[in-house]
Amino acid sequence: MQQITLGNTSLQCPPLGFGCASMMGRVGRRPSLRALATAWDTGIRFFDTARSYGYGESEVLLGEFLRDRRDQSILATKFGILASPQPTWKRFARSAARGILKAAPWTHRALQRRAASQFAHHQFTIPVLQQSLDQSLRALRTDYVDILFLHAAPASVLEQDDLLDAMQRLVQAGKVRFTGLSADPEVVALALDRKIPQLHSMQFPCNVFEITAATRFASLTDGTRILVANHPYGGAARIELCRRILTDLVSAPDRLAHDPLDSALREKLGSLDDACLADIILNVILRETGIHIVLPSMMQVEHIHANVRAIESSRFTSAEIRSIRSALTPGTTNPGA
Repeated sequence: MQQITLGNTSLQCPPLGFGCASMMGRVGRRPSLRALATAWDTGIRFFDTARSYGYGESEVLLGEFLRDRRDQSILATKFGILASPQPTWKRFARSAARGILKAAPWTHRALQRRAASQFAHHQFTIPVLQQSLDQSLRALRTDYVDILFLHAAPASVLEQDDLLDAMQRLVQAGKVRFTGLSADPEVVALALDRKIPQLHSMQFPCNVFEITAATRFASLTDGTRILVANHPYGGAARIELCRRILTDLVSAPDRLAHDPLDSALREKLGSLDDACLADIILNVILRETGIHIVLPSMMQVEHIHANVRAIESSRFTSAEIRSIRSALTPGTTNPGA
């Protein structure tokens, strides 16, 4: 995959990253290692984790995998959500829950609610910052992380100058290369409007129906900050909505009558299989938006290969991606137009 430079930093990697939220939680050790190995072999080098993922075990597994690859990878983690200590019996219970989920996918929401009750959110204090980072570094088997994010932070964190300054001191100490904010788009917009200097990277949920905020972020930063989009598929309901809108587009030739590429575009959209949707979704988010990295959930080998193909050899031209973006988000100003 093509290498890009992240903002105005010296960090370089492909624009497709690997999110580790499911590792050692929803997905067990063996399939997690298989997914990591596949991602690495296909050229993925940006790995995003958090202290709370897998109750800390996600970082442990990632650190094990990157042990001899650390100098070739870009590693991001987060702090601010604490997971309760997990006794051995709870680890076995999580393994059993994975089996239940596989056999009965409809139980996912109930299991998710139960798991959420075991986390303490909004833990943004200097002691938590220091302790969490030290634990992350030990688990990840490294002496620094490339990006440290505030995890699911509320707007009130932006008023905590002492915490932001403490994060900057970690940069000066060499434990962190860049600090950032992982939050809802509204909080990210507020941070960018205030031009908070300590926050060099922004991570936020972004799917094809919510692209306007992301393009605004790019205009606010002038390309100097690292923009990371997570949850690009937006869940099953949004995927099906995307498929339905595009199917209607194919069956209504006059929808994009102003575009001379209409006939070619409709032909390419004729088969809206999963590979085609991956191509559309990832490129609508990445191309000409200013977003540097996209983090789909891809713990299955076939999903990793499909996402890599979408980035490496898209079937759509930039003009076609602009047309699709307009169809999915009417009224959007295409940045490349």
